[in-house]
Amino acid sequence: MNLEGLTLRLLTDYLNTELLGSKIYKISMPTAHSLLLMVKRDRSTAAVLADLAGCGPIIYLPDRLPENPDIPPAFCMLLRKHLEEGRINRITQNGLDRVITFEIDLLGSGSKIITKKIIFELTGKNSNIILTQDNIILDSLRHVNAQQSSYRTILPGKEYISPPPQTGLDLLANSASAITDYICAIPAANILKALISGTTGIGKSTAQALLQAADILPAQIALDSAEKLTLTSVISLLQHSISQPDKLYAHIGKTNQVKTILPLPPFLAEPAEKVKEFTCINDAVNFAATLKPIQLPRHEQLQKLTANEIMRQKKKLLVLHDDLAAAQNAEEQKIYADTLMANIYQIKKGQSTAMLHNIYDNCPVEIKLSPELTPVENAQLYYKRYNKYKRAQTEIYQQITAAEELLRYLESIEASLLTVSAKTEIDEIAQELTAAGLLHENKKKTRPASSRPQPLQIRLSDDSSIYIGKNNRQNDYVTFTIGSPGDLWFHTKDIPGSHVILKTTLPQPSTEDIETAVQLAAHFSKAGTGSNIPVDCTQRRFVKKPSGSKPGFVIFTNQKTYFTTPDEDKIRKLLEQ
Repeated sequence: MNLEGLTLRLLTDYLNTELLGSKIYKISMPTAHSLLLMVKRDRSTAAVLADLAGCGPIIYLPDRLPENPDIPPAFCMLLRKHLEEGRINRITQNGLDRVITFEIDLLGSGSKIITKKIIFELTGKNSNIILTQDNIILDSLRHVNAQQSSYRTILPGKEYISPPPQTGLDLLANSASAITDYICAIPAANILKALISGTTGIGKSTAQALLQAADILPAQIALDSAEKLTLTSVISLLQHSISQPDKLYAHIGKTNQVKTILPLPPFLAEPAEKVKEFTCINDAVNFAATLKPIQLPRHEQLQKLTANEIMRQKKKLLVLHDDLAAAQNAEEQKIYADTLMANIYQIKKGQSTAMLHNIYDNCPVEIKLSPELTPVENAQLYYKRYNKYKRAQTEIYQQITAAEELLRYLESIEASLLTVSAKTEIDEIAQELTAAGLLHENKKKTRPASSRPQPLQIRLSDDSSIYIGKNNRQNDYVTFTIGSPGDLWFHTKDIPGSHVILKTTLPQPSTEDIETAVQLAAHFSKAGTGSNIPVDCTQRRFVKKPSGSKPGFVIFTNQKTYFTTPDEDKIRKLLEQ
């Protein structure tokens, strides 16, 4: 359960109603990633549980108290020292970010009231609990140093800096019409992505629900005036419902986990998904905490893992290309440095700019200076930036190459998962992902790989057979173990897919056999259901595997390209043999 910012707004309002003025009388940590606060209210007691385990961090009032360990952790002892006997004075959310802050008043020396804050950052795998006073960190559940984050450090004695702010319009702080106009104006692949990127506080589940309520297809590129009015009305209704919710809907995914909780009927993408209604946000969260996840089938797990890794690599490449563009003005830094050095006696310390003539083209150029540095130090600063950018270019090029190689490899895995038909093939792909460091599995449960891959073999006649690799391990085996130098090798052009070898005892393979091999190569690829699919064919002797390359990766020359639309009836009959 990874709740959205809007849901946490509902939860923050509930916590304020239930806990303001309460006195903390006991603190414990049931697990290494959870914190339990016991509080006294006017006529009763209550418990507040912050559970940061897994990818679904949450804070709520539990129906059942968890067991506590015999020996409390050091962080728990520190919180007891600083917060016990304190009163909860205020509970706030940082905009629509997943950050909730408890302000706790305590009686200090001289009967002076001092305020300390315990900050719950409920941000997925980076979740944390941080104790501060006067915006200085006293301690935290997880420490973050400069090597782990360039944006901020979370260490005792350091100033507390909030997580990076989200981009987009606050869904509650802006009018519904302004939000609609904004998301329709920003460039995006479709309206669903525009709604997610153009607002804060919602994720994919809520965005889909909003579009469904407005009867708008998520894949639409643009909205007409009527659709804009409908979407505005739906957003306005959601804004009103957040302040005065009558019903809450828990969206339960096919893995039996709550995806989101909102006062809006969710969009159900799959038949296995369900909805449960509640009148109280805390009841809904308690229900979500009791659900036991259902393990996805192995095949579906691997598909989800591969799709997520592909998306991550694509995002990484976008960032790397932006970094490369920034680093490519290295020569400009050198020009500034050389121009400063050539005119060093015309510049005085304390200047913030200098208008000089570029020594390379004699054009006037304005160069920014640091007033506290001498002219020579300013020139050295530009030389330093030049060297830094030049080094960065080399490093970024290497990272881009590595990311592109990994992306090609992941896409080949994705294509293999589309055509698997046996458990052994799924196990081989799992072992391949484990070997690549993309899948972490219990070694005791991992089945050893068979000594020899078992690729698909189709016997066309007494003279000819076709061999098809169903994953990267089988692809290498088909190409370099089964394939002989004179055999024909097939693979879809620039599309992830299977390696196919056509072996024959005839002097030359028949045209019909070549056409069959071309169709099978197209069928066992990511473009398998398409038409006019390009398939490269060359002799096996022209296929090489670069040293150190990933499984399934080859380079080849002397190819001829065929275009085919797979005949599904013909292929089905071949596979049934």
